[in-house]
Parts: sequence; structure tokens; C-alpha cells
Amino acid sequence: MQAAAMQDHLRDRLYEVSPEQFEILCKMVLSRRLETESVQVTAFRQDDGIDVEGVIEEDVVRVLFGAQVKRYHEGNTVSSGHVQRFSGALTQGNYQTGTFLTSSSFTGPARRAAENLQIHLVDGEQLAATMVSNSIGVAERVSGYELQPEFWDALTEPERTDTIPSKEVPLANSFESLREFLAAIDETDGTRAEINNAVSEFDSRHADLYGTAGWLLGFVHEDTPTEVDGREVRRWGLTKNGLEYRRLHESGDTEAARKRLIAGLRQVEVVDRLATVIAERGSLSYDELKAVLAAETDLSESSVARRASTLGQWLTVLPEIAERPEGRSKKFVSV
Repeated sequence: MQAAAMQDHLRDRLYEVSPEQFEILCKMVLSRRLETESVQVTAFRQDDGIDVEGVIEEDVVRVLFGAQVKRYHEGNTVSSGHVQRFSGALTQGNYQTGTFLTSSSFTGPARRAAENLQIHLVDGEQLAATMVSNSIGVAERVSGYELQPEFWDALTEPERTDTIPSKEVPLANSFESLREFLAAIDETDGTRAEINNAVSEFDSRHADLYGTAGWLLGFVHEDTPTEVDGREVRRWGLTKNGLEYRRLHESGDTEAARKRLIAGLRQVEVVDRLATVIAERGSLSYDELKAVLAAETDLSESSVARRASTLGQWLTVLPEIAERPEGRSKKFVSV
């Protein structure tokens, strides 16, 4: 489709994504438009009105910027009150500059307030135009523009399907390692190489396993590839839930962290299906668990055995399920 048609299509897509997906989208747009090697853009770092923050550093200039993101439906405009509160958050956080992005539009008073407060505004029309003109989320072909699947795949969440795909069955059996993975994302640029350096026992395979686990739990998202020094690099990023889980655990509030983890586990379809079977039957042996996995997923026989161990550990985090010995094996029972 042509540029104007693609812009209209993107506007519609902006209204369809969830508020958190819109924040991730804006983070990726900011990362690509701030074309400097030293820029770092991290979503969900603040709890005071800053949704995305970053540092732009070039030669003698170093600027800390903050962005606020509002995914509103068409017709629901951003008011001057929102802009003024955002200005307060920028001041409180010692940010030198700020950008307010929305999928909808701004009122006249909001635009006047932003001009007085030196805040940059980006509405849905401008955001879509920026994405098209800079090939962010879209690719220009001879016949026109088309969506770039890799960009939009970074916004996807696990889907409810009849047969659970293998990528949605976890193979990461240590929640301690998961927390180390989340910490490494938070403290580095989120690339596999930096995560591996931060966690000595991790290699690229571990990063993928715990990245997938974090994605299933709603704790991380995977950014689309960007080019660094002529090579393609992927980055992991924390979601609000992931950042909250990490902060709760680090603050010593392990009970609240456990509740956050349980909420994430209940969203994992394969965990939900297994928990339902246990509730219906009263118990499930380890062999029966593997049989359910074989029937409900597209895993190979060897993969079923490996992932059953992980799922056993995930299930017993749920307060209604306990593990009991059964001869040389074990079973999972409702409590």
C-alpha cells in the first residue's frame, strides 16, 4: 500500500494494541529515532509518570530525557492537566527534556501548555507518519509499503490455542536464575552478550530459555533486531510486571513477589491446563503429566520429558497444588 494508506493502517493498529504494548512500541520507535551509539532507552523505570527514559550522550552533550505514553481510543484526547503533571514528573526526576506520546490527539490547551513548558508532543498521526518515513515497523518495497512482521511480533503475547506451540512450554526450572536474568536486563542494555557477561553461568541458550520463560510470565518482551557495528542484535526488555516482581523480591517483600509470580503463572496456558486437570482429578502422576503434555502440545517425545520437570516446579508454586512422593516418582495433588 502507499504511504498515506499505510499511515492510516498504522493509526488503526495503534488503537488495537494494549496500553502496555503501546508503551513497548513507543520505546522501540524512540530507540530507532535517537540515532546515537550511546542512547539507552528503558521502559517502565519510574512509578511517577515517566514511562520511558533514556540518555543521549554525544561529545560534550549529555541529556536525560523522559517520555510519557498514553494509549487512548480515538476521540479521547490528552488534556492540559496531563501535560502539566508530566512536567512535574520531569522536574522531580531531574530530566532535561520530555516527550509526550499518544495514539489519539491533544487538546488546544494541552498544546499551549506543552509549548510553555518546552515539552514535545507526538500524537497518533505524527507517530504513524514517523514510523512510515523512517521504516519503523514497516518496510518499503517496489510496490509500496508493507508491515514488518518482526517488529509487530515483539508486541505479541502468548495466544490461547487448541494445541499449545512448543515455544509456549517453558524449559527454565530455576526462579532464582530467572531473577538473575531480569536483573541482568535491568542493569545492562538487554542484549544476549551483555546478559551473558552479567550472569557468568549463562550462555546464549540460557538467555533464550529464561527470556522465553519471562515472556510467558509477562515479565519481559523481546525487542526487534537493530544493527550494531554491522551486525544484527536483539535486546530483551522488562515489562512493568517484570520490573515489579524484581523490585519486590529485592526489597525483601518476598510474599508480594510470590503473589506477582503466581499471577504470572496463572496466565501461562500450559500451566492453566495442567492445574485444571489436577483440580478435576484430585491428583496427577508425573507420567500422567507427561501424557497431558504430549496430548496438548506439539512437543516431541524427548522434549516432553525435559519440559515436564520444569512444569512440575512451576505448578507447585501455585498455592492449591503440592508435590507428593509416589514410589520412585512423584505426583501433584490438590490441597
